[in-house]
Amino acid sequence: MGTPPLAEPLPLSPPSCPIHRWSFYDTFRVSVPSKTLQTHRCPSATDVECVIVELRHIRYFIAVAEHLNFRKAAQRLHIAQPPLSRQIRQLEEELGVDLFARNRRAVELTKAGHAFLEQGRKLMVQAGRAVEEARQAQRGDTGIIKVGIASGLGTAVSRVVLQFGKTCPAVDVECRDIFSSFQSDMLRRREIDVGFLRPPLDHMALNCELVYEEEFVVILPKFHRLAKRRALRIHDIADERLIIFDRSFSSGLYDKIVGLYSRHGLTPRLIPTHVEAHEEAGAITVASGKAIFIGAGAIVSRSVAGIELASVRLNEPEAKIEVYAVWRQDEASPNVSAFLDCVRATFPPQKQRPHTAVGDVRTSLFPRDACEKCSYARTVRTGR
Repeated sequence: MGTPPLAEPLPLSPPSCPIHRWSFYDTFRVSVPSKTLQTHRCPSATDVECVIVELRHIRYFIAVAEHLNFRKAAQRLHIAQPPLSRQIRQLEEELGVDLFARNRRAVELTKAGHAFLEQGRKLMVQAGRAVEEARQAQRGDTGIIKVGIASGLGTAVSRVVLQFGKTCPAVDVECRDIFSSFQSDMLRRREIDVGFLRPPLDHMALNCELVYEEEFVVILPKFHRLAKRRALRIHDIADERLIIFDRSFSSGLYDKIVGLYSRHGLTPRLIPTHVEAHEEAGAITVASGKAIFIGAGAIVSRSVAGIELASVRLNEPEAKIEVYAVWRQDEASPNVSAFLDCVRATFPPQKQRPHTAVGDVRTSLFPRDACEKCSYARTVRTGR
């Protein structure tokens, strides 16, 4: 069958029903493997003959299938009955199957007709959705924003998402738990649009805006001798074994914690782990009395059911870490801009500290003789 010329441009308003009002989508065409309607075996690339079926034919077929009467279907479609009959016969010839069993008294669907009706309805709905999403995307009033959330930042980010939902209800926000160290690469690969993370930051390739600061908290078992203290200094916990997550998860947070010890000339007794205190496995380890945990307030503020832990503020000048919103420098999406506006509206602007070069772990927290890889004081490392 020859391909007819394109129809007039599509109207500005979509149909109220994606199945029953489809006259303006008739220029869409789909390829259908014709022999799959005639056999139950899986066809190969060599024995499938692809035919072109217009959505107009599918729309006509659905109308006849629902009424099982050509005259009523023609009235619903606002066309004459003879052209409708010709279009259905043309569709059957293209597919190579009989969709209807006809006699003078009734019209019934064949087995092939039932199968084609189910898939035809899905196709019409999907085509309508594709058209509408394309138009809305051009207007910038719909779509998806992918947001990366570092460990423990979900509560803060949820406030932004709720506010954004009121501002842009047609835009979905897809949140993913992603460790801070992985978010910069995912932003560059466009796997996420906005990241909420802790340092270090890639200021050369990404825009970074300070959202707020988190204070460090020490997590102890309830029966620990320091559990009832209002605040702790680093010397108070110097002899305690310390659970710490893998540095690759959040290098900035790891270096800050270890740097608190090295700043005072101390060497922490580390127990590396892949879990944190708010997770059940980490909470059990702390509750058993085998070790303590230091983390940012948002991470450790959540309770773990059935496990009694105590949290005590760490009272050190540098016992805090920044949380940033990060996005691509070439970002042009109006939805992302609107989302960032909600971030600024939710959290008052903060004064950002001067940043160092990408990958440099040195901050005011670490002494000048700190190791560049893990922030231990070199005098401490060489003395072991």
